[in-house]
Amino acid sequence: MRRKRAAMYQRKRMWLGGICLSLSVAVAACGTGGRTAGSREAPDAQSMQDKEGAQVLSEMTDEQKNWMGGLSEEQRLADFRSLCEGLRENYPYVKQASRQEGADLDVLERTYQEKVEQCANDDAFFYVLKEFAGEFSYTGHLALWGLRYESELASAREYVKEPGQEKRYQPYVDALDNPVSRKTYAAMTAYYEEVDRLTEKKRAAENGGERGEEAEAGEAAAADGETAAVEAMPANVETKILEPGKTAYVFIDAFDHGQMETDREILLPFYDKVRTYDNLIIDITNNLGGSMAYFDELVVAPLTKETLTVPGYQLFKDGENNRAFLYVEEGVSSGLYHPVSELPSMPELNREDAADCDWFLREDYTVEPAGAGFDGKIWLLVSENNYSSSEYAAMFSKASGFATLVGRTTRGDGIGTDPAYLILPNSGLVVQYSLMYGVTADGSGSEEHGTEPDFVSPEGESALETCLRLIK
Repeated sequence: MRRKRAAMYQRKRMWLGGICLSLSVAVAACGTGGRTAGSREAPDAQSMQDKEGAQVLSEMTDEQKNWMGGLSEEQRLADFRSLCEGLRENYPYVKQASRQEGADLDVLERTYQEKVEQCANDDAFFYVLKEFAGEFSYTGHLALWGLRYESELASAREYVKEPGQEKRYQPYVDALDNPVSRKTYAAMTAYYEEVDRLTEKKRAAENGGERGEEAEAGEAAAADGETAAVEAMPANVETKILEPGKTAYVFIDAFDHGQMETDREILLPFYDKVRTYDNLIIDITNNLGGSMAYFDELVVAPLTKETLTVPGYQLFKDGENNRAFLYVEEGVSSGLYHPVSELPSMPELNREDAADCDWFLREDYTVEPAGAGFDGKIWLLVSENNYSSSEYAAMFSKASGFATLVGRTTRGDGIGTDPAYLILPNSGLVVQYSLMYGVTADGSGSEEHGTEPDFVSPEGESALETCLRLIK
């Protein structure tokens, strides 16, 4: 079983073409530039899941759990109401989340306001907000941030420095780089580090002072100036010859932007080696997302022999928060954004969801050839794991005819933009959400429907097994 690099890719980026004036808007799904969620997302650390960790927490006072500085009930309620109002004004999946997940925002607001009122400390408040966000089942990337704040802010600062991207990423830096959030997330880190320390201390005491072979080995390695042994990270891509001269195979674990140069050195020579084969199988069944640019540059461009274009539409609300991230006034005046009432006829469009939005933009996803191409048939193996940029890969491949899809229907949200942030005013906690409600040319909602493969794998048969059976 291949181990995932992180819990979930949160963003991904792709640049919108044909932008009028100097407006720059990123078209993406999840994992900006392949950025990933932190590998340890508070408060889901291991220490919180065992008896020692639970005991440590039970012995802590409310004052010790006030790691946000001890918010008052009024401040907590104000943050919660701000979150609910921010979602109503900006989050385009309110109706879909209610329809699909039973997450009725009005009902949840009443239920969770009572829970907020009952919070005795800051940690309890965080858990209530986490539970509230969880009611939406990650629809449209909706999630409350934990410990990844620092790494996300650092990445946003780096992207601002990229040529031509200062305007695009400045709203992300501006939103995150505020004194309240900085203080809160620094306190969160310190708090959970202390919980871990106390948990390990209690565990050692209950074991008669013995820390165990694994802990001792780690300490010995550290004493020698080495890092304690950890599981080696597997390669992001694997290449195989399944049948010499006929069938080749590529596995891509994640569309990780940070791995692009490394993976380029593996993939491009392999493509050249198998260019005249009858079949090339590209397996993304474990791929949670990452960077759309990864798929375009390292998969489509080297293998296609013609320019491929797939139209998409992105609908969004005219909320104050969205205005800051999308430069709405500038986009409307330049003709980039149009009223939803001007959408073309789309037989599969959910009219209720569309009516909840104000503006739309059309985005043509285009990839041009950048190599000799592949002479045979390309197969793309997909699954319910595919979301965000890996859903984009499935959607683009099927709509353009780039590849034949085999496996199971993907999860969706392959058309959209980098998740934006709602910053809660008193706690500084960050809630991310997708700004865009993405639809295909016929109006099918990307988040809701995903992409159905050309050949569905029967129960008990893997996508690879199905593909090989079809080839034979």
